Amino acid sequence: MIADNNKMIAEQIKLWRERIKRNIHEALELAPDDKLDWMPAPNMLTLGQIFLHIAETSDWWYDDFMKGDPVVELSTDIEKCPPKEQVEKYLDEHWARMEQFFDEPPEALAQEYHREGVYEGREYKIDFDGNWVFTHLLEHDIHHRCQLNQYLRILGIKPPRI
Repeated sequence: MIADNNKMIAEQIKLWRERIKRNIHEALELAPDDKLDWMPAPNMLTLGQIFLHIAETSDWWYDDFMKGDPVVELSTDIEKCPPKEQVEKYLDEHWARMEQFFDEPPEALAQEYHREGVYEGREYKIDFDGNWVFTHLLEHDIHHRCQLNQYLRILGIKPPRI
């Protein structure tokens, strides 16, 4: 497990499992079905797209970037958010990927990962180690958990306690 002999990583995984995951799922439960396609202003992500974006990010960074498995994008170019049950399924897949990441040997954090390609017409080349990916995914989930809470507040819904 990547946390072997690393108390800080173990505590971050505990935070993810006990707080972040629970808060994101509670936010989905609180989100009204008829507001999943709502956004607070034009050109922002919809409430539903935020949940989908959380799920797809581990798909890209862990499955695709680190493991070489093809990515499935969920939040871009959708006309209507799928029902909450489907969104919940995507989030469950996200957490399953994270558990796979947590089960990696500690060497996965030190390993360098590389990717080259074209995105939106621009060539890119990225090089990151597993520590960066782990930290980025943690930061990403926390960032979007806060965004979900803000959207809920705007809708007059008390968000989950962080």
